Amino acid sequence: MNSHKTCPAVRVVMFPADCNPSGNIFGGIILSHIDIAGAIAAKQLTVHRVVTVSMDAVVFKRPVLVGDILTCWTEVQKKGRTSIKVKITVEVERQGKVIHVTEGTATYVAVDSNHRSIPWDSPAGTLAEGSAEDAEAEAPSPEAEADTGAGCLPCRGGPSQVEKTDNKKGKKKNKKGKKK
Repeated sequence: MNSHKTCPAVRVVMFPADCNPSGNIFGGIILSHIDIAGAIAAKQLTVHRVVTVSMDAVVFKRPVLVGDILTCWTEVQKKGRTSIKVKITVEVERQGKVIHVTEGTATYVAVDSNHRSIPWDSPAGTLAEGSAEDAEAEAPSPEAEADTGAGCLPCRGGPSQVEKTDNKKGKKKNKKGKKK
């Protein structure tokens, strides 16, 4: 049945919860599976965490329906110093037939514990240059964390309570928009 000779990265049955009002599977659901499949392929090449940097255009050629078995095939296209480019091909099995749905290319980057890109083939525990000092500088202070409050901004005295500046004249406005 499969049109590929390798193992698929992702294989999943599509359920009614994944449908749009027209009865087709949401494109976002399929994009999520594409991203996961590409990340699995990239992760197999590094001991580091990988994050998605970009995804090339994905054109949906055929609809995916409830009950279809969605399969994502991957092929590493290019390995850079910190990035890995993966081609993802998506097919569905429907009533014994394999139907090509879409394909795309995604780029993943290996990152350290401070979320900074690092060479994908570097040893475990590697940090990007300058990460140790930068991580300390970026870390929020305990006072800043304690001041976050709960609830939405208006409930915490957010933007609706903050004075606004009239950009044309540099005068401050109160919360009703009147100049002071």
